[in-house]
Amino acid sequence: MLYIFDEVDRLDDLPMDMLSSERRDKALKYRSPLSRKLSVGVYLLLCFALKEEYGIEGPVDFGYNENGKPFLKDHQHIHFNLSHCKKAVACAVSDSEVGVDVQDIRPVSDKVAKRVLTEAEYGNFKVAQAPDEYFCEIWTVKESFLKRTGQGIREDLRKISAENIIDRTVYRGDGYFCCVTGMDFQMKRVGREDIG
Repeated sequence: MLYIFDEVDRLDDLPMDMLSSERRDKALKYRSPLSRKLSVGVYLLLCFALKEEYGIEGPVDFGYNENGKPFLKDHQHIHFNLSHCKKAVACAVSDSEVGVDVQDIRPVSDKVAKRVLTEAEYGNFKVAQAPDEYFCEIWTVKESFLKRTGQGIREDLRKISAENIIDRTVYRGDGYFCCVTGMDFQMKRVGREDIG
């Protein structure tokens, strides 16, 4: 299941006592109030998703694999992935490997497009009616795939064709795209009252 919270302006005064000590420390290291809110919000969204899908209540602790991909220390059979941007936070939970990415739609330079898109994707970008939206959608597909595999963005993204990533579901929100890769996912929008 994919959970999205896109009322970021309503993330003020989130309950820090609902976080694990590790997540609280991480959130407090952010200098930007928005980054702090997003870090807390996406963790609380994960807690909500775990309660909804698996009946797990309370803070959860992470372990990390050799590439830095987090897993749930006490529930390693549950797979999850988190992402946030200025417009939304997203969390995917599954019984199999999963990756999620959410990105704001923003202007993209030709130089960046050439570094990220395959030759065919770049051709589509150049003729797209909304090139920034096209780029954002392709980016979320590629990043969610790399997060699912645990590689992160270490690959030359020009070698990965979004067209070949068939186990994906893309959602377009108000000013953002979100993509989840793995099994076929349903999406649930979550309100402020759900996450604390």
